[in-house]
Amino acid sequence: MKMGTNRIFKKVFTVILLMCLMVGWSQETVIYQPQQMQTDLKKFQQLLIKTHPGLYTHQSPLEFEQMMNNLFLETSKPMEAKSFYKVVLKLVASIHDGHTDVHAFKELGERISNQKLIPLEVYVRNERIHIIKDMSTQQIPEGSEILEMDGNLSNEIILEILTHFSSDGISDSGMQHFLGVSYRPFNKLYPTIYGEKPSYKLTYRDYKTKEIVTTNIMAISKEQYKANELEKYEYESKRWTKDAFSFDINKSQDYAYLKINRFFKDSFQEPENTYPDYYKKCFKEIFAYNIQNLIIDLRNNDGGKGGNAAYLLQYFIDKPLFPTEEITILGNEEYFLKTTGDTLYLDYDFGLEPKKNGTFKVTKTDIMSELKTFNPIKEYSYKGKLIVLIDGGVVSAGGTAAGLLKEYTDATFVGSETFGTAGVSNGVQKIYIKGDHTQMAISVPLLHAEYAIDPSLKKRGIVPDYQISNSVQDLLNDNDAVLEFVLKNFLNSKKD
Repeated sequence: MKMGTNRIFKKVFTVILLMCLMVGWSQETVIYQPQQMQTDLKKFQQLLIKTHPGLYTHQSPLEFEQMMNNLFLETSKPMEAKSFYKVVLKLVASIHDGHTDVHAFKELGERISNQKLIPLEVYVRNERIHIIKDMSTQQIPEGSEILEMDGNLSNEIILEILTHFSSDGISDSGMQHFLGVSYRPFNKLYPTIYGEKPSYKLTYRDYKTKEIVTTNIMAISKEQYKANELEKYEYESKRWTKDAFSFDINKSQDYAYLKINRFFKDSFQEPENTYPDYYKKCFKEIFAYNIQNLIIDLRNNDGGKGGNAAYLLQYFIDKPLFPTEEITILGNEEYFLKTTGDTLYLDYDFGLEPKKNGTFKVTKTDIMSELKTFNPIKEYSYKGKLIVLIDGGVVSAGGTAAGLLKEYTDATFVGSETFGTAGVSNGVQKIYIKGDHTQMAISVPLLHAEYAIDPSLKKRGIVPDYQISNSVQDLLNDNDAVLEFVLKNFLNSKKD
């Protein structure tokens, strides 16, 4: 009799606990009415048309209008705030511009920021998802492949995420790459798109036994995720690397290796000569040792100043380079004051001059150094073999650097397609379009940089001459298969 009472008590306690969890999970739910959402959508639509310099780069006005009509139809009934957030994500994803983003604020922003994570770090390749690090309690072998999550096939998951997040241009390799790093990771985006839950049903193929296993994994907080990662792997995954650049010469194999992680060292306010001085030091050593093979590694380059990318080209060109044909903006200070109600000091900061088509061009080069003329540096010019390593993590000014090297050198590109060539916008100057009735905003870049790159290279990322990626086994063994491929196949013998 006593044992039966205990069983009943346990069942009742379990039911109460689950009810508490469900109430806790839903108590912050905010419901928007159609008029609230559609009024803000209309505001976003109108201000995107008036302010975004690349709104119609990858879609026609008609396509944009049709897409907006679909979103209005989707919001014709009451909707939970996070669901409307997904609607706005689709709006921004249609632009295919990495500098345009969606932001939630107030209670919704807090909820999204503090949502629990799937305790896995993944590697995505060819619409397949592999587990690289396991921060759960399930002891899933690293390298195991996710087949399903809550009944959703892995390739369906990737395609659904790509509906809400896009790369620069018409390519998805960049976003697939980002799902495996800390900027837009799978462990955060899956709950955002499919809904946050206390646990997720995971089906995976065991990397060691090849068996198909189904289990439940509990969601964990960001703090617990970091703690588990530090305890198990002794380091924490971060978007930013500490060092902006590094350089090394291998005399025995006759090659130099220049790694550039971003195109600003410490901040955008650092001295203008920071990168030119560093490049000079590197190419002076290359010249002194008569190095005939140079590897420039742009992988996971987070961008920065376009001028710092252009300075690099000075050692490869034999005539003056004008990397940016012009930088334009849809209006001047007066225009944006009327449009947004904000004073932006655009005329003074950028030296805006009117164009015949009603837009304005930037004339000041102190902030936009990529507008300058870049002359060849003959003293340490490089004429040997040039290999450039790229991947989906090459963004913004990193993509610009890859595009300029593709256009103005005979470099061999190895790796995978870049996130883009920064051919839609420049992220130096942004505004925020805030919804009046929902806790949503869109950040919009105002400047469009027309780089002196063939138009056919601007519609997507830079595509490598040799498509080489690390395998899952390479990642688990900390092996750089891309660099190994280059060292094995592309080094020239030193010339006499």
